[in-house]
Amino acid sequence: MHDLVHDLALDVSQKECKTVNSETETVDENVRHLLLCDEKLVEVPRVLEEMKNARTVIIQYASKRSKIVDKSLINLCVSNFKYLRSLELRNSPLTALPNSIGTLKHLRELDLGGCRRIRELPRSFDKLRSLQSLFLEYTGLKQLPDSVQRLIELRHLVITIKATHLKEIRAGCWTSLQYLVLYECSKLQCLPEGMQYLKSLRTLVLNYCDCLVSLPRSMKFLTKLEHVRIKFCMSMNLKMEAEEEEDKHLQLSLKTLSLDYLYALTDLPRLLLQGSSSTLQQLQISRCPNLSVLPAWLLNLTSLHELEIVKCENLLALPEGIDRLTNLKELTIDECLELSKRYRENGGEDWHKIAYIQKVVIKDED
Repeated sequence: MHDLVHDLALDVSQKECKTVNSETETVDENVRHLLLCDEKLVEVPRVLEEMKNARTVIIQYASKRSKIVDKSLINLCVSNFKYLRSLELRNSPLTALPNSIGTLKHLRELDLGGCRRIRELPRSFDKLRSLQSLFLEYTGLKQLPDSVQRLIELRHLVITIKATHLKEIRAGCWTSLQYLVLYECSKLQCLPEGMQYLKSLRTLVLNYCDCLVSLPRSMKFLTKLEHVRIKFCMSMNLKMEAEEEEDKHLQLSLKTLSLDYLYALTDLPRLLLQGSSSTLQQLQISRCPNLSVLPAWLLNLTSLHELEIVKCENLLALPEGIDRLTNLKELTIDECLELSKRYRENGGEDWHKIAYIQKVVIKDED
């Protein structure tokens, strides 16, 4: 039965998927998913002009073609494929999208990653009411336009902008957003006002945002946030103390926190971590040379299963009473000279404090 299902699925996929290049002469009317991967394309293949039912279009090797060809391809997609659901234009030499893109009422995914010449989006962009995933990393956008905030079905958003500040998130916008990535926003100094309105946000990733200094306190209202990853944010200091009485009784849902290459980091985000004391399972701290102490309140993270510390040379000890973390199953200490000496199994003066942990991995620099 398994082989029969496999053969049926393979047969269907072969009929519905097609790779198109300059030599393609025919395309079956049942084809729904198109891959254009001819870097030498000098004109739009005529077979595409006869198609009407494509649901997916992926255009590869775009950076090696003329922007005139790609512009013609996009115009054809918009005019012919009214039921298009996914459009990938990565690394296209396009300088702008046609305003008619707003007519793609069924479009769910749009990938403009690497389109460095696109500096603004068309005014009709907010008419893409079905859009769920939008990839704008490595584009030339200076600011995220208001039209993107009006995409109420948006669930995944990846952006690169050149501005120092993002526009304020207004109430009622991005209420479905679950996954937000800010990638190489090198001038961005702070996260936008109105973060508290992202009620559905589950994952936040900040990469290569060199001027980003801190996280806003409004993140305490993100009760569905489960995963936070911060990497190569060289100015980031995450100190977040509880300032109000209500902050001490937060019920957050953070499960994983990953901090990597944060050279200015001297403290951990107490507000987020203590608010997630019963949910946090994984904590990874890597290449944070100015972090010298792990706070005593870390022992309140009673659900912590994995703790990983890598290349934090100034970190000299784990919190006293580490054995109170009874759910801690895995501890990794890698290239932390003093920690390695202190907690190694053979000869470490404090090995007995972590001997209860099921899996302990301690690596020296050599």
